[in-house]
Amino acid sequence: MNALSFEAKNKKFKSILFDISDVILRIPRYQRPYAWESEQISEFWNDLNELEQSYFIGSFIFNKENEHKGFIEIIDGQQRILTITIFIAVIRNKLNELGENRLANKYQGDCIGYEDDDFNYVYRIEPGESTKPFFEKYIQNQGNDILLVTPEGKEETRIKQNYEDLMQRLNELLLTKDSKEKKINTIKSLRKKLGDLIVIDIEIQNEEVAYEIFETVNARGIELSVSDLLKNLIFSKIKEKDGKDLAKEMWTEIEQNIAQTGIDLKKFIRYFWLSKHQFLSEKKLYLSIKREISDWEGFISELYDASVWYNALLEGNENDFESFKSYEKIFRSIFAIRLMNVSQCFVLFLCILQNRNRLGFDLYKVFQLIEKFTFQYSAICKLPGNRIEKIYSKHARKIYTELQSGVGEKNQKKNIQSIFNQLKSDLSAELPSKELFVEKFKELSYGRTEKARQLIKYTLEEANSDNTTGEHRLDFNQVNIEHILPQEPKKWGLSKKDVKEYVNKIGNLTLLSKRLNSSMGNEVLNKKLAELEKSEISITQELVKYLKVNKTWDENEILTRQNELAEISFDSIWKIN
Repeated sequence: MNALSFEAKNKKFKSILFDISDVILRIPRYQRPYAWESEQISEFWNDLNELEQSYFIGSFIFNKENEHKGFIEIIDGQQRILTITIFIAVIRNKLNELGENRLANKYQGDCIGYEDDDFNYVYRIEPGESTKPFFEKYIQNQGNDILLVTPEGKEETRIKQNYEDLMQRLNELLLTKDSKEKKINTIKSLRKKLGDLIVIDIEIQNEEVAYEIFETVNARGIELSVSDLLKNLIFSKIKEKDGKDLAKEMWTEIEQNIAQTGIDLKKFIRYFWLSKHQFLSEKKLYLSIKREISDWEGFISELYDASVWYNALLEGNENDFESFKSYEKIFRSIFAIRLMNVSQCFVLFLCILQNRNRLGFDLYKVFQLIEKFTFQYSAICKLPGNRIEKIYSKHARKIYTELQSGVGEKNQKKNIQSIFNQLKSDLSAELPSKELFVEKFKELSYGRTEKARQLIKYTLEEANSDNTTGEHRLDFNQVNIEHILPQEPKKWGLSKKDVKEYVNKIGNLTLLSKRLNSSMGNEVLNKKLAELEKSEISITQELVKYLKVNKTWDENEILTRQNELAEISFDSIWKIN
């Protein structure tokens, strides 16, 4: 058989895992972690129990290139093999619980691990590095109780949850059996069905073929994502060298950086690509990267750098941006965009941040432009983001192309400034009308979620800044939102039902320093004013002056102030100049 060919045979699963004794099935470094969840477990269990005879569970691909070294690599099928091993552990432990230790030990030896000729204990399957410690200790080793351990991370949690799920299903099945003998026979039947599962065993003899097949063959299980495929591709292009696995080390750090943000890795990879290359959907992303990239070490280095900045955008603080002029102001805009829960602009931000030392001028106005646009377009009016994502990608790619052009520094700076001017023009053309903005702004309310309350606090802070010179900004963490008409309005002669429709509107809200006593929060207006007038916050001082003269605060006053805030927000605070 030549290096580029492969053999495919129909086999019973027991010949793949249970009957081998001279090689280990190893999950290679590029494979994703254990990913099966309740949906796949339910399907596996139903198939195993509903059919009287063996059933087909798909193809398995094995790379036998290193069989002479004592191991075979699992290219496709690891999720099913690991799950079956988990279920064998469930059966084994149930047999021990029933006092059938001899049969439990037999299943352990036949299906999970055995002593070799040198009396070393060998597990039949060697999971990937992230899976191995937990899987060996609590699944393959029968001396530890997985039910007593607290798992760390999603992968360990899935393993434990699937063990518990399968144990519960087995217990429910055994409850229908009225004798110990029938219970044992049921377990034996399940074990036999596992061994008799029908598979297509695809055997190859070359690693390059393994990577190619991994890309294109997706047997039963969870569909491979862009990040899975890209990881596989990068690992195939960047080999281990002098004992150092550069691809693995950098990919691990990239995964960690993005995991901290709570964003899917595939979304980050797409944003990175959009910041340098053509605009395309996630479905077309992998093939485009594969087709266009030739310098894979350079690619993963750039991807790593981008992951550091992506993490800083979502999780960082001022110090992460101190290499920029006006970094405090830049970070404040980034922080504001976080509160708005919008990410399309990160496509452009990645381009700016990765090329921070080559752009040649203060970029604060760019971040401020995007902050103001995002507040109007996304946070308030909630207009569709696809069109805006294309705008950010277009201008990021123009900047990237300009930086690769090789023109002189003076011309390059001029051209990049022109790109930013065009960005401003393009964004301005997408701004909502004043009528729409005012209508949507008046829907702002205190809300039940922390994100909603933070957006209100940000909005009031900006209104306060617009009411001053803007030089001394409030510390976001040192102010609270204060209701003028309280949410508990009994002392105002009102019920919660009376004020339900307007008490949480932004027109009824102001800011109060955390150091001030808020115990008067539910008091009548005159008593509240005594507390509020201690505040040095401009927006609150102005409101106190108004209330002292007007001496009335009701639904009409709240909605009037709300409308005034909406008007000034559009005309002044978030106006793009």
